[in-house]
Amino acid sequence: MPLLRPVMSIVSTQIAPPPDDADHIRAAIIVPTYKHSGLLAEALDTALAQDTDFAFAVVVVNDGCPFPETDRVCREFAASYPGRVFYLNKRNSGLSAARNSGIAFALDAFPALEAVYFLDSDNRIRPHLLQRMLDALRASGPEVGWAYPDVDKFGFFEFCDMSGPYSPLEHLFRNVSEAGSMASRRLLDSGARFDETMRQGSEDWEFWLQGLERGFHGVHVPGTGFGYRRRGESMLTESERDYRPILTHIQGRHPALFSVKAIARAEAAVGRRYAVFLPDRAVVRCTTDPALGVEDLPLADFVRRALRAPERPDYAACPGQLVVMDSALYALLERHKLLQGVLWTLERTSLQASLVYGRVTVEASEEGGVSTQWAGVPVGLEDTVPAPLPSGGAEIVALQTRTLLDLVRRQPTGAPLLEREYDKPCAEAHLHLRLAVPDPIVPSWTVDAALVSLYDTLARQWSIKAVGGWAAAPIDRYRAGVATPRDVYWTVHQLPTALPLLRDGRQAALVVEPGCPRKHAIALRMAQWLRERGYRPHLVAMGSGKAAWTPGDADTLDTVIPFPMPLVLPERPLTRREAYLGTPVRDWDNDEEDLAVGTLAAFDLVVTVQHGPAHGLMGRLRKLGVTTWALLGLPEAGRTAADVVNACAAFEHAYQTIVPLDARSFRLCQALALPLDKLRRWGSETGEGNDPDWDACPALVDPFTPSTPPPSA
Repeated sequence: MPLLRPVMSIVSTQIAPPPDDADHIRAAIIVPTYKHSGLLAEALDTALAQDTDFAFAVVVVNDGCPFPETDRVCREFAASYPGRVFYLNKRNSGLSAARNSGIAFALDAFPALEAVYFLDSDNRIRPHLLQRMLDALRASGPEVGWAYPDVDKFGFFEFCDMSGPYSPLEHLFRNVSEAGSMASRRLLDSGARFDETMRQGSEDWEFWLQGLERGFHGVHVPGTGFGYRRRGESMLTESERDYRPILTHIQGRHPALFSVKAIARAEAAVGRRYAVFLPDRAVVRCTTDPALGVEDLPLADFVRRALRAPERPDYAACPGQLVVMDSALYALLERHKLLQGVLWTLERTSLQASLVYGRVTVEASEEGGVSTQWAGVPVGLEDTVPAPLPSGGAEIVALQTRTLLDLVRRQPTGAPLLEREYDKPCAEAHLHLRLAVPDPIVPSWTVDAALVSLYDTLARQWSIKAVGGWAAAPIDRYRAGVATPRDVYWTVHQLPTALPLLRDGRQAALVVEPGCPRKHAIALRMAQWLRERGYRPHLVAMGSGKAAWTPGDADTLDTVIPFPMPLVLPERPLTRREAYLGTPVRDWDNDEEDLAVGTLAAFDLVVTVQHGPAHGLMGRLRKLGVTTWALLGLPEAGRTAADVVNACAAFEHAYQTIVPLDARSFRLCQALALPLDKLRRWGSETGEGNDPDWDACPALVDPFTPSTPPPSA
């Protein structure tokens, strides 16, 4: 064996392993220590007590501890166990640097090394842990980069159940792999190392995310006996008090994992968002983006899956949004490309009301077109008195799955009484959807009775002792529960949810106000222009009034996404302060703004078609990586052309490109100091020789063309 190279920053002599022993060591336990001399001996004792059928070593790293006792304990163990305990003494650089020093030493010293286990000096492990961890890695495929245990917390006693399949989506918003996990040689050889700039905690979370970004997954190993010392004050509890800077740092290190599109792909990979109960067929249809397929579950299978969700970890196995409608209405919405927009509207409303109760009126349309119009009223604003489930003949009912499960667990017998949830302003939202289609149908089912029937089925199953008995187990279920988009999107992007648009290709949103035919016509022209350049255009009808389109429009558009506003809660009147240089500019309610941003965040390109309220969303969309354009220059009731341009100028910095539709609008853009390098001309109109600046304005091009210089920010 060649001589060992010294590890960088080690200041004391390393005790090198005998050559014959080093060649056979398969695993190393790395134990960083700082100011834990009294606990270190216990940790090292449990490390040395491992019962394995392979050779292993313990590498203890003294991170510049000022206590002489720490150095003495390390030296005594190294002297007592030559060839098994190796002592590195380095300058203080933090926990991450200490672990990295241990990794570097182990990789250099042990050529047959298969894995490294991380044991902090105030924790302890049972004798079978190392064998079970390495066996799990050996039995896994090349995509598995690390093995992680359940966490038996002592001091303040808890049991953290980390079982269930590994979920890359869940790992984005909470750490499912403790520091007491084992990293495979293939993960370490890929270059994964602890971030030495992280000194406030959660460096282990960032380390495993490096593995995820490199294409690796983790595997859970039950029954290993990892003991984590939980104290009232520690680095972890200190970091938990102000987690946002740590999360911001982690997300900044891994932008490819945390973009809205990446999260949406991860969400679709592990489960479905919507569970649509079709009572006339006794099936529950699970989907995220209906255009990309569905999973039909028999009702009994869905009931079992739903009841298990709050009790055992299996993140996203049960959809978080429950909708009840009959199969004929489902087919009608799907046939006219309305299904995703309807599911999205119901999901939005479920964030504001515990129960969404919808009537649907279907009428024959004129000339074969399609139109939609939503209306809604809140019921039980700030109400604290439980009320029976309504029974008024609804064609659609929607609620979050957790809401129904909480009701079942709270009231497994008797007539259910729905309570307004503390985080929602109203108990119920009563919606009315008016549809005009060329092939009207009358929904054959009123589904409020079907909701009660579903509740009864869940309650009967929950009342069986073998099922409901799960709730009696005294374990920490923080990882159990029905998955909701808010879990991850709020942690990562401060959004309660995001439109699950998962189709191939580049997606473009044309944001229009319903009931504005000229804007609608311009949006369709732009949609056709974008489709010719490889985009998949979608119409986002944001506002009040009727959104209508013809069969020819449907050929141009992929979907129509309604965003009725206001939908449930009353619209707040404009105030005198909401004006930019005299032009009224509507300020968004915080919740509605979050939902509007979530609607548009999944698109690659968002084009506002002279939509004043949408201007205020563009800054947040730009930060999420969305390209933003504005079209200006259409006549508008109650507003002058200068008002239209001035309203956009208030948010000019949030747009990459501004498209005046005629020479007059172009001159107004110049007059109001919009940057010239953002202005683009679309179409063939000229200034008839009177405006050379307009004639010389660069043409609008595909923003993703590599040769196109980006407009100024």
